Amino acid sequence: MSGCIPHHRLQVCMICALFFVICQFVFLIVFLRNGVLEDTITGRLLLHRGTGKENRLFGWREFISHTHEQPGANYQYNLQLSDTVGAIRSLPRTRHESCDSKRTYNLPHSSRAKVSVVISFYNEARSMLLRTIISLVSRTPEDYLHELILIDDASQDVSLLEELQKLMEKMYATRGRLTFIFLRNLQRQGMIWSRNRGAEAASGHYLLFLDSHCEVNEDWLEPLLGRLSLNATLAVSPLLDHIDPATLSYRSGNDMVKGGFDWNLHFHWLRRELSAKEAPEQPFKSPAFSGGVLMISRDWFLKLRCFNPNLKIWGGESIELAIKLWLCGGQIEIVPCSRIGHIFRPRHAFDFPPQFNHESSTAHATYLHNSKIIADSWLDEYKNMFYVLKPAARQIPLFHTNQDEDLLRQLKLELRCHRFDWYLRHVSPELKAHFNELSAMGTLKNGYRCLHARRTDNVSQLEVILDSCYLNDITQWRLLRKSGQLSTATERCLGVERGSMPPRLTMTPCSRHQNKMKAQRWLRRGTHLVHTGTYLCLDNPLKNQLVLSPCRSLAASQSFQFALEMEKQT
Repeated sequence: MSGCIPHHRLQVCMICALFFVICQFVFLIVFLRNGVLEDTITGRLLLHRGTGKENRLFGWREFISHTHEQPGANYQYNLQLSDTVGAIRSLPRTRHESCDSKRTYNLPHSSRAKVSVVISFYNEARSMLLRTIISLVSRTPEDYLHELILIDDASQDVSLLEELQKLMEKMYATRGRLTFIFLRNLQRQGMIWSRNRGAEAASGHYLLFLDSHCEVNEDWLEPLLGRLSLNATLAVSPLLDHIDPATLSYRSGNDMVKGGFDWNLHFHWLRRELSAKEAPEQPFKSPAFSGGVLMISRDWFLKLRCFNPNLKIWGGESIELAIKLWLCGGQIEIVPCSRIGHIFRPRHAFDFPPQFNHESSTAHATYLHNSKIIADSWLDEYKNMFYVLKPAARQIPLFHTNQDEDLLRQLKLELRCHRFDWYLRHVSPELKAHFNELSAMGTLKNGYRCLHARRTDNVSQLEVILDSCYLNDITQWRLLRKSGQLSTATERCLGVERGSMPPRLTMTPCSRHQNKMKAQRWLRRGTHLVHTGTYLCLDNPLKNQLVLSPCRSLAASQSFQFALEMEKQT
């Protein structure tokens, strides 16, 4: 019987085995009740697969079912579709193939490159916010992602942050190195103030400011971190892919444009010109950021005194930081090998709290306030370009203190900041060129009234009259130095209808065709505007009417003053 187990010993073994199975079953039930096993499973499923089945396991549906009730249109994207897409989805690889096959990134050790991510949100849909968070955590190397700081700017969904915190604790129990910090403003402070609060609370080496309606693509961090490790005063932005607000489709962003702004201090895309040996996927310098997504050394950001704390709610903060960066020793780069999807909403998804006693909308008044701060702080003598285009900004109160002015002056001295002319020459020659191509601009005043292009009963047509200079939408004019055209901001030019007798004034699209351009060409003679095709002067003979008449040197009705003249008139 050698080699065989005795019968009584076999019974004992069977009893022990049965007891072991029962213990394991009891142990499993206890773990499930305490949520420990669930925590482990959901963390792994989320990070590595993220299918619809796994979404249900960690309570995605239950969390988004408590989304604050308001029409989907208020979010300015398709809420119903967002709720059905899932917590995370596969995204197309939009970056150039050389980013994968040819590039190596010389990254610092993770102990010297901890990344703190700051996400401020106000009335964001739960599914969209959660997708932003999950895509970030899932597609960021664990060793580098130090903490995620979420700031709820007094959203109407008062239970969101508490429930989000509970969900994050369940989902990421296995990621011991990742810290979540949840902050809620007791009253609405705006994104600018909230981002500064997040930066102060952060403890990582680098800050990533991320909007709450984004999706992070694969391998987004390495290209950015590789550039930052080469230059401590650099700020970088991924190339932003576009998420369609209606369909949520994800498509590649344009790597042939860079960020910039005009003299209204509105953000614009500018054409990117490649040098002879430059590839589109190479990092490139940009005058400004887009979309509010940027990464920067926390020490450098604090040395720059963060976003200007006097800016209100939202708007202009990226332009202000961009100008400050360039003038005070830093640089901005867009890195096409890093891709993050972003929803560019068709209009604001939130209201602006009343800030000032001003006739314009609260959104416009806030924009004027923030832009006025930028102009007064950084544009030096070129701030007149802003004021002639936005004269209403002069009436906006800033409530600056002497301490604010002293701090700005101290910052410029400490960092040896350049004057704005340096920015025009070295960073944004496009803005300088726009300045140089004008001989006069702004409102065009005759007596106490201004030349105004207003819509007729036919909404596609404009007529020119004299009207109050204090209208919110009073026309701002540009007299182009080279062509002599007198243009509005929408590129409608004042001209004369061909063959009309007597000559009749028209407002038509500005032409680049030589023959048509002749009908839109004007000469500046003192304060007169002389039409080159007829040699007649713009005249106001009666009430608000405008006509062409023979020029009379001392006629007050033919005297028109621009808000800003760039060259001495003959």
